[in-house]
Amino acid sequence: MIRYVKILCFADVHSPRYFTLLAASLAKSDLSNVEMVIMAGDIVEKGRVEALKPVLQVLRKHLASKPVYAVFGNEEYFDRERSFIENYPEVVWLNDSVAEVEVLGFKFCIVGSRGVLAKPTHWQAKHIPDIHNIYRERVKRLTHLLSRCRESCDKVLLVTHYACSYATIRGEPPSIHPYLGYPLVENLPPNARPDAAIHGHAHNAKVLRAFVNNVEVHNVAIPARRGVTLIDVVVEGKRLAFG
Repeated sequence: MIRYVKILCFADVHSPRYFTLLAASLAKSDLSNVEMVIMAGDIVEKGRVEALKPVLQVLRKHLASKPVYAVFGNEEYFDRERSFIENYPEVVWLNDSVAEVEVLGFKFCIVGSRGVLAKPTHWQAKHIPDIHNIYRERVKRLTHLLSRCRESCDKVLLVTHYACSYATIRGEPPSIHPYLGYPLVENLPPNARPDAAIHGHAHNAKVLRAFVNNVEVHNVAIPARRGVTLIDVVVEGKRLAFG
C-alpha cells in the first residue's frame, strides 16, 4: 500500500490583498489528512506584521493543530524579521536553516530560505551592500544544508520565496526571469537534490509544476494558482506523486 503525507502550501497572499482568495480556497479545499502547512513568503504586504494574524486565524479555523513552517519573502522586510518571529512564535521560521519533523514515522527535513536572485533588483543593488556575494554564499549554504539532509532524512523539501527554478516561472517575460529567481534546482549536484521544491514570487507564471533533475518543483503563488496547493508526498515508494 502506498502511503502519502499531504502538505498544504501557499505563497504571495500579500495580506490583506489576496486574503479573501486564500480564505475562499481553504474553505473549498479538501484539507483532510493534511499533516503540515508551508508558507513560502510574501504572506503580508509591505512589511505589515499585523497582517499575518488573520492568515493564521483562518488556517487554525481549518487546521487547528498542524505545524506551520514559513520563509520570509521580500515583503517581510529584513528589519522586521524579529517582529514576525516574536509576534508569531507558533510559526517555525526558516531563514537559511533547517527544520526536522517526524510524520507517520518518517523523518522530513525542510530547508527554508528567502532564496536567490540571479540578478539583484535595483533596490537591492543600491541598499544591500555586497548583495552579489550574499547570494553566492546562500547558494553554497543551501547546497550544503540539502546535502546534509539527504544523508539523514527520509524526505527533503526545499522551500524558498524566490523561484528556485526557471521552469516554473514560464509565462513571465523572459527578460525578468533573473529578477524572479535563480535556477538552483537545475544546478544542484545529485547528492543535494530535494524530493520536492516549493517557491512563490512569480505571480504571472503559467507553468506551475515541473519535473527538473528528478525534483518536482511547485510555484505555489496564490495569484498564479488562484488558491492554495496541496502536495501528496509518497513516503512508501520511489518518487513523489502530486494531487
